[in-house]
Amino acid sequence: MTLRIFFLLITIFFNGNVLAEKEYDAIEFRELNLSLIAAARDGDIDSVRKRLDEGASIKARNRFGNTALISATRAGNLDIVKLLVEEGSNVDMLNTNAETAIMNAASRGHEDIVRYLIDKNADIHKLSVKNISALMEAVFANHESIVKIFLKLYADVSVIDWSGKTALNYASANGNVKIIKLLVEHGADINRQTKNDLTSLMWATGYQKTEAVKILLQLGADKSLRDNRGLTALMIAKENNFKEIIKLLEQ
Repeated sequence: MTLRIFFLLITIFFNGNVLAEKEYDAIEFRELNLSLIAAARDGDIDSVRKRLDEGASIKARNRFGNTALISATRAGNLDIVKLLVEEGSNVDMLNTNAETAIMNAASRGHEDIVRYLIDKNADIHKLSVKNISALMEAVFANHESIVKIFLKLYADVSVIDWSGKTALNYASANGNVKIIKLLVEHGADINRQTKNDLTSLMWATGYQKTEAVKILLQLGADKSLRDNRGLTALMIAKENNFKEIIKLLEQ
């Protein structure tokens, strides 16, 4: 073996070891980051601190695109949320569904986290892949106090989601009278016809939400409008034999 070949083999050996070590380090770093996200999700603030001290990245994401901050907002742990934001987490980071931390907090009713994120300038107007806003998340989940917060900040009540529904459609289908009133008071179009020409009155009728039908009529819902099948709200009620709603719509 010549000296040249000997040194060539030595070089290959050491370079191979370095690459293997780097690959191992990358796997370790990935596992460290995932453990940070898991600790945030589980509400384990001591583990979150430990992972951060060990060098975990607050920008890391899991396979759903969730950061530690998004995971913490889903879990509802304000202390962890504060810690992560203080460490530099971006409050408007998106996951794979383009959902933000404040959307997740709103959908789960974590009012304290919603207020904190707003104080940290979180954008309440962003829309997810399904064109759903933080306001719509709160409406869909019946979190009235959070709905009030967003409305005071001029959240857009006219957004239409991927399936053709508005926040008022959600509230009507849920039968949430208080939220229906709030949305209409803040400019929601009570007679807006979206996908399949459905109105909020039709949504309330179809889901047999009698009190919602009553308040929508009081607020000026037009019961003469027809959907893409040519049906009015009254016809939908009769089709399903919803007797109390039929009485309201026949008045």
